[in-house]
Amino acid sequence: MENNLVHIAISPNALASLIKSGYIHAVDFKCLDADSKKTVWKLFLTAVKSTMKESSEH
Repeated sequence: MENNLVHIAISPNALASLIKSGYIHAVDFKCLDADSKKTVWKLFLTAVKSTMKESSEH
């Protein structure tokens, strides 16, 4: 039997690294609980702020 999903756990630091490097995007996964969703939102907001800051410095 083939499953279309893989259920994994990943540290916030590892996820942040994947987000910042562009290897994973918000549409690539879904959060399974409210605490995870809150953490993921913060990671994406931090990544966006970092990208905007880097863009304004150039």
